[in-house]
Amino acid sequence: MTDHREPRLPVLTGRAWTFTDDLAAADILPSRFAALSSPDAARQLFVDLDPTLAARFGAGDVLVAGQNLGRGPGGAAAARALAAAGVIAVVAGSLAPGFSDAALAAGLVPLEVDAPAIFHTGARMRLNLEAGTIANLSSGDRQPVRNLSDDLLARLRERFGR
Repeated sequence: MTDHREPRLPVLTGRAWTFTDDLAAADILPSRFAALSSPDAARQLFVDLDPTLAARFGAGDVLVAGQNLGRGPGGAAAARALAAAGVIAVVAGSLAPGFSDAALAAGLVPLEVDAPAIFHTGARMRLNLEAGTIANLSSGDRQPVRNLSDDLLARLRERFGR
């Protein structure tokens, strides 16, 4: 008998790195590093904002920002560098046009929530994609994910489903 169930999405856990509104793709990865290989570019993440930040990112981290995350050119290179650094998801009040697709193509889970400010750098997060919720394990706060459309869920299941 063949099992025709849809693959289930894993529950992801990670540590938050928080930023404000309008974090541009060029803030994440300055354009002068966009042509580097993804592992080399990962070492240049946020270099113009804080030259020590890239070395502190690790496997399972989650980038959290306010509105318009990933605006401007360079979103694909920034997303690939984040993935190479071990980031598993980007969570924001809103994602700039095209950045959600760039993030997904790079292997990141792109999510939108109403109040990303409940997460603070260092907070432990649980992203339950099947339930459509994100929890701040440090404070107990929970939020629904706004952008989990049928299309995005199908794309996530295709890429990350088990």
